[in-house]
Amino acid sequence: MSVKSFVKKNKLLAALAYRAREQRNIASMKKYGKFPLEPDKVVFYRSGGGYGDNPRAIAEYIHKRYPDIKLVWAYGSPDDKNSIPEYIHPVVFESDEYLREMATAAAWICSTTLPNGTLKRKGQLYIQTWHGDKGFKKFGKDAVDLDIIKKSTSGRQLIESEICDFFLTGAKWFIPKIRSAIGYNGEIIAHGLPRNDCLVIPDPQAALAIKRKLGISEDTKVLIYAPTFRDHEGTHEVVASDIDLSAILSAVEKKTGEQWICLLKAHAGRELKMTVNVDEKKFIDVTACPDIADLLMISDMMITDYSSCAGDFALTNHFILLYQDDIDSYTTKDRTLYFDMKDTPYYVAHNLDEAVKIINEVDTDSIEKNCAAIREFYGVCETGRASEEVVSIIMKNKARLEQEE
Repeated sequence: MSVKSFVKKNKLLAALAYRAREQRNIASMKKYGKFPLEPDKVVFYRSGGGYGDNPRAIAEYIHKRYPDIKLVWAYGSPDDKNSIPEYIHPVVFESDEYLREMATAAAWICSTTLPNGTLKRKGQLYIQTWHGDKGFKKFGKDAVDLDIIKKSTSGRQLIESEICDFFLTGAKWFIPKIRSAIGYNGEIIAHGLPRNDCLVIPDPQAALAIKRKLGISEDTKVLIYAPTFRDHEGTHEVVASDIDLSAILSAVEKKTGEQWICLLKAHAGRELKMTVNVDEKKFIDVTACPDIADLLMISDMMITDYSSCAGDFALTNHFILLYQDDIDSYTTKDRTLYFDMKDTPYYVAHNLDEAVKIINEVDTDSIEKNCAAIREFYGVCETGRASEEVVSIIMKNKARLEQEE
């Protein structure tokens, strides 16, 4: 057993290590807080550390329109660093360099909580993008009805209301969840998530480039299978799936008369293991892809179980099928849901026969109506210009800081 694993298993040692890290962060941020703020610097951190999600969309929008802005990305692992573009300065998350950049940046863009001991200075801007707002499963403080979640969230405020300036969402349904589950009481901007801009206003050339990079021909249709994680399986575990994707892919090809390929996308930090054999020529494991938005752009159909990416995919007007063969186990061991699935517009299958039956019965018109119903269900308020709005706020803060110099 590694020292890190031993500390995690020992509650007292884990608490002491947590406290020591917090005190170190406070000391470093106080030290670097004496340095001048840099109006033209923005720090980004994405849940998990990889280059993707809402922070990536905002960073790329800034670089395209304001290339002189210094962009800093906090990453977790060496693999995460490899995907960061050359125009962004990479720093190791919670390293001394990271703390210096945080203490002197004009703005922070994050999709998850900040480390304890993070100190915000007057004039700094903190925008929280979060990482999913059209989901099913309860989370945070709303999910304490299961012991596995209660242990990790008891007495914890998930977002730093006292220092966070804005919280983003693209779904009115999510607004009360921001208050109850996350514990945020500040200002909410409900004009969309930056990562979804590319789904609301598609770029066919960008989508074609992604398909070519994956070795998929332009006329081949794409099915993406993207199951969520399971809390009881641990943080970095192999996730086994019993779904017969080969049979489903055959049913889709028979129904449409077109050639299809299937992308396999495990949740971040997980590895997907299919228990039913699949034809390697028909399947591509894209788990290493740091940003699912790229994959949603090129997909013509989605299968997931309880992932909020289903709600995002409804923006594309393409077919969404929820395959929930373990719903009784999932809602007992992992998460309870915010609603009974029977009360939602989603197509839901609990076994292969039901999945094939749904595939054979749907048509283009019913799929588009279904996606519209899903968007209405969540009160979707995506504009396709979320990145633009966030960057406008960042630039106004930059101008204000420069005037005060």
